[in-house]
Amino acid sequence: MTSEIYKKIGTNSIYNLIRRFVTLPIGLILPPITIKYIGVEGYGIWVLIQTLITYTSLMDMGLSPAITKYTAEYEAREDHFKILQIFNTLFVVYVVLCFILFVIVFSCGGLIIDLFIKSTKISKETVFFVLITSSLVFCCNMVFSVYSSFLNGMQRMDITNKIGSISSISNFIFSIVFLYLGGGIKSLAVASGISCIITSTMYIHASKKIAPYLVFNPFLFSFKTIKEIWGFSSYGAMGNLVAMIHFQSDKLIISYFLGVNSLAFYDIAHRLVFFIWGLCGSLITPIMPAISHTHAKYGSEGSKEVFQTIFKYTTLIACPLFLFVSVFADKLILVWLGTGYGNAISVLRVLSLAYFLNILSGPGASILTGMGFYKIPFHGGVITAITTILLCPILIIKFGILGSAIGIMSAYGIGVFYLFIQLQKVFDTFSIPRILYNSLVFPVVTSMSIFLATSTLIKYFVINKYFELIPACISLLIAYCLITFKDRRYRAIWESISAIRL
Repeated sequence: MTSEIYKKIGTNSIYNLIRRFVTLPIGLILPPITIKYIGVEGYGIWVLIQTLITYTSLMDMGLSPAITKYTAEYEAREDHFKILQIFNTLFVVYVVLCFILFVIVFSCGGLIIDLFIKSTKISKETVFFVLITSSLVFCCNMVFSVYSSFLNGMQRMDITNKIGSISSISNFIFSIVFLYLGGGIKSLAVASGISCIITSTMYIHASKKIAPYLVFNPFLFSFKTIKEIWGFSSYGAMGNLVAMIHFQSDKLIISYFLGVNSLAFYDIAHRLVFFIWGLCGSLITPIMPAISHTHAKYGSEGSKEVFQTIFKYTTLIACPLFLFVSVFADKLILVWLGTGYGNAISVLRVLSLAYFLNILSGPGASILTGMGFYKIPFHGGVITAITTILLCPILIIKFGILGSAIGIMSAYGIGVFYLFIQLQKVFDTFSIPRILYNSLVFPVVTSMSIFLATSTLIKYFVINKYFELIPACISLLIAYCLITFKDRRYRAIWESISAIRL
């Protein structure tokens, strides 16, 4: 049974990783090009608008993960009618919610700009166009996300990741072309819209190919279906709220106290570490549907073993990466953007440690959610969100943008501590502290020893500062080799990679 879980999680994780590596150059190249064409203020406004739009995802009300979870369960029981019913019910709900959202944003756009978006170089009309277009694109993505959630529930993340990669590449190409043609900040919104159309079309085609029985029929809408999933989705909705707070509130607070220019510098550091976080999270995303599918068939047997194994694999990937970013933050920023971005270096160091703490909670939270203990991750998120709101404003006033990173790290630390306490109560037959010790000590000590030694050698023996990142990257490779071959079970990762066929 557990071998079946590992196979599904491993395959989907590798495809998640492939997508992250495909989009890595895009995330690194697009920001400096965007700043070149629209300036630091323009880039800050673009980031702020995307942050505001992201908050509207609260209207999702936890329905996307509900589609994934219950599709996996009903597929295990081969109940296609229930899959159709939940798919069409939530599609109709999304259409209604997005229509309401767009009307509100369109009607209150001027007020939103006056309250949140302070610009001296870009006209209010231009900002309004970007805000409205971005909200329309968001609504379109939200409606058609039922297809990607369905595919994830079918555990076909190979397909969703391929489509996601194509979407990122197309958005990158259109953005570069339109910026070069002089479209300014408007062109970024238009590029997102074109990519949205391409992506939605591909999701529909892929879903029908995988499941010919999947058809849109609004008459299958059922209030009973909403009632059945409400327990899970309501906590998912509240979970989205707290996630928005501790993932996005720092940017709003920085914009309010320090302005969009400081936000631009903060986003540079946040963008890089968020990519690393997503890269490590690629191993975690497939856990919930796999556990839901298996739990529906076999019950809770094997969940403890799955947690121990997946947590070890997660630390294998996360420890070297996050510690590498923290130690060599100055060299990464220099090679990526050049000089003049010193304010982002200390922020990057602290944020990398903060998101490392966050990623450690992923395996436990996903397994608990798949088993039906979704209240525990939610309560952990609430603790993190409240701590973020309390600490970030105080620390930002005291330390500037670095204070926000310190506040985020403190909040994540408290939230993760709570989650592991609850995990010990659920998995009471083994010691969580011992699992943490066995999984973390060797990767952390090995990585830090190698990175600090390399940093010292670079300081005294590498003359050209633009070549300093080369030995740093070699040290990362050495750290991975030592950690990977320390335990033979880690070699299963390479067996999974070799089994993948694109």
